[in-house]
Amino acid sequence: MKTQIVSANTTPRSAALSALWAMLDAPDTNESLPDSTRVMVGARLASLSSVGACKLLKRGISSQAIGPLGDYLGLGKGVIAEYLDLDRSTANRRAAKGQLLPIHSAESVLRLLELGQMATDTFETEEEASAWLRRPHPMLDGDSPLELAKTSYGAQRVKDILIAIRYGGVV
Repeated sequence: MKTQIVSANTTPRSAALSALWAMLDAPDTNESLPDSTRVMVGARLASLSSVGACKLLKRGISSQAIGPLGDYLGLGKGVIAEYLDLDRSTANRRAAKGQLLPIHSAESVLRLLELGQMATDTFETEEEASAWLRRPHPMLDGDSPLELAKTSYGAQRVKDILIAIRYGGVV
């Protein structure tokens, strides 16, 4: 898949996102992802369709995606492994062998990417977005948005808060 990067100014977080998407785009099978799967703007994920997400999950996501995902979110590999419901040693072993993530962990990768992008779209800078995702939040019973995003219901709660922050409204 060919992706045009609009902005020449890339931050470490943007570079990590680009590296992660390059990994997700790498065809492990004969089936490549359609161009409609995602849209990149300045190394930022603009959208991930449900069709594209299903295709990514069906094909599988490499365990080696944990490193770039951690760099993108500003977290260590061990913390990311925990958010993906993996033991740190299991995650390291899978990454060393180039194995695919279990489906529940692969879904979590996409969920964290989506929340990272929503936070970046909501706040003025990538640094503010990353800090907000990692900081305990009173509306989440003191959990950080990333901690709550371990489940799809928790991630939806975080999305509701981000939408209220961005557009105003009641949560």
